[in-house]
Amino acid sequence: MNNTNIDLSLLLNNILKERRERNQNYSIRAFARDLKISSGRMSDILNQKYIPGNSISSRIVKALSLNEEEGKIVHQIIENSQKARKELGGAHQLKEDEFSLIADWHHYAILNLMETSNYRDEFSWIADRLNLNELVVKKSFEIMLSMGLIEIKDGKHIPTYKNLTTTHNTPSSAIREANRQAIMQSLYSLEHDASDIRDITSIVLPVNVANLPKAKEMAREFRRKIATLLEEGEKTEVYNISIQIVPVTRSK
Repeated sequence: MNNTNIDLSLLLNNILKERRERNQNYSIRAFARDLKISSGRMSDILNQKYIPGNSISSRIVKALSLNEEEGKIVHQIIENSQKARKELGGAHQLKEDEFSLIADWHHYAILNLMETSNYRDEFSWIADRLNLNELVVKKSFEIMLSMGLIEIKDGKHIPTYKNLTTTHNTPSSAIREANRQAIMQSLYSLEHDASDIRDITSIVLPVNVANLPKAKEMAREFRRKIATLLEEGEKTEVYNISIQIVPVTRSK
């Protein structure tokens, strides 16, 4: 064990896989028992839904009979994971291959529609609210269930995570397509929605491009703040917030 960048869930999944190769009947429940944590908590860690604190991580290190150097690596993995989660504001970050499966706008619209007060867990109702084909809605649920982004509790679909995010500043055809769709939705709203339920403004100005990284971070912080504001109280509609910082001039 010598890589401090490895994900904790990946590390434990690899250990679980090794134990299952030795014993086909070895289960997650048995793994949780051996590591002295609850099976539910173990499942959350394996599925990247929970990052353990110092108490549980120390218990894991001791239960796995790791030496001092290996124990330090596990603690470093957990510390890095906690830091990354804090930087994301508690959001679950999708890997590029995961995001490519749900890059189309309607997946996120469905997830957020689930948070509204008048939501009905019916494919036909969802299709009508989002102006989608019912088969598209059904397929979306199948994909998100397989990815663990939604789950079924008491016979109803519910989101697994409060917020999702992607990597930043990483070239990706899927992210470009998602951005293109967001812009197209803004154009549609510009033509079809009354001004009192939308806000599309712009400003043209000379800029110092050296300040762009800071401007992009400020835009991300603004998105987080405005999302917190708009999610207060009773939620009845789903909106798309797009902030566009783009060059008008072109370099030769």
